[in-house]
Amino acid sequence: MRARWAAMRNIAPFLKLVWAASPGFTAASLILRVARSVLPIAALWTGKLIIDQVVHLSGLPDHPTSALGWWNSGHLGLLTGLVALEFGLAILSDLLGRVVGLVDSLLSDRLTMQSSIRLMEHAATLDLETFEDAGFQDKLERARR
Repeated sequence: MRARWAAMRNIAPFLKLVWAASPGFTAASLILRVARSVLPIAALWTGKLIIDQVVHLSGLPDHPTSALGWWNSGHLGLLTGLVALEFGLAILSDLLGRVVGLVDSLLSDRLTMQSSIRLMEHAATLDLETFEDAGFQDKLERARR
């Protein structure tokens, strides 16, 4: 457990690296994730409203007996809108999931490129004799991966 808490100190430097790689993609990823996290709550609330509307309509004293009668009575306007909203929220959730995946992929590519550039810049400052050390070569290869 102590090692896990010690590893937490690396979060801030890592977030700085991610932000430096692409502030726009980082901000977009955060905003899209927050928006996506709200959608299930909105879908649940909309489902609750649909159930409430169905219960309300079933309790009407003069309710129609056929589907066409319900449609012609004008009572289904709110219910139809709520069902359409629920469907729209499901589509939006799927769309946001795909956009989050795309943004994360682009951010990952930027971060990989930025890290590779920093690694190459640092390696360029080292002496040639350092590159002959097998231990250094192993560390450099692990850093590249």
